[in-house]
Amino acid sequence: MRDSDKNDNVSKTDSNPKTDNKSKTENESKPNSKKLGRWLEIFGFLIVFAITLKVVSYMIDPIRTENPNNVNPRERHITRALMAKPDTMDVMILGDSEAMVMASPEQMMNEAGILAYNCNQLGQRISETYYFLGKLLEKQHPKILILETNVITQDTTLKKEAEVTFKNLLQEEFCILRYHSSWRQIFGLKKPDKYTAVLGYEPVEVVDPYTEGEYMFETDERFYVNPITFHYLDKIIELCNKKDIKVILVTSPSAVHADYSTHNTIQDYADEHGLAYIDFNILKDEIGIDWKKDTGDKGDHINKYGAEKTTNYLIKYLKENYDLPDHRND
Repeated sequence: MRDSDKNDNVSKTDSNPKTDNKSKTENESKPNSKKLGRWLEIFGFLIVFAITLKVVSYMIDPIRTENPNNVNPRERHITRALMAKPDTMDVMILGDSEAMVMASPEQMMNEAGILAYNCNQLGQRISETYYFLGKLLEKQHPKILILETNVITQDTTLKKEAEVTFKNLLQEEFCILRYHSSWRQIFGLKKPDKYTAVLGYEPVEVVDPYTEGEYMFETDERFYVNPITFHYLDKIIELCNKKDIKVILVTSPSAVHADYSTHNTIQDYADEHGLAYIDFNILKDEIGIDWKKDTGDKGDHINKYGAEKTTNYLIKYLKENYDLPDHRND
């Protein structure tokens, strides 16, 4: 036999399956180790990024730093409400711009001694309403919550509401995401707009008539409200029940946003949960809403002349149905 053949046989004989398998395992583990290392890098980056956002959020938080001017116009009323002195709200009004124009806390105080605050936010979503309510109740102990219903009947989709809710959850954790557009005010590069609202109420003095005629046509139809909106509405009611706060659902006069299908949906919910419900669009003739004079934007919102009428109605309703103290002599 040739030496080369012997060497070949020796080589074949020396081949060890256990060694080969071990080598394969080591080769296969290298890519897995690389993947694990990559995931650890990503995880580490996310932790550092989150900590950075948290630190920056803490530094610029306008409520903690008591700088309510360092916010964009959308946030200015709710920010000041969150900074109000403790126990200065027997009646808390929550909602979007429809709430902002609907009731004057100053008029409620002057005429009936009712301690109220209009805690509105432009374009507020129902998830924001819930989270802001939780923050407000850390310092305030209201007896009544007036919830303007446009935050419930906004024309939205389940997908859009899910996206908005996720965004709001992030903003609750990292307020820099809410206030990032105010960086010019924060760094003193821009003077904030003059703040003219009183207790969150911003009167609209412009008159711009609505001329399209009747909009509240009685029907059995119901406006569809997505499950996310109802979920947060339920949480608001649950929170108020725990705090022994009476909830009044109120729909501001709006020829643009209100109709009978939205009224039916809110009325159904109010009846199911034993809540009071005031729809000023049903009562518009009773309280004397004149769409030629009482709106500043063609029926979307009421102006200060319309607000005097809705506020008068609310004052009378509150005094007749709830035991609220008169603070005029405080």
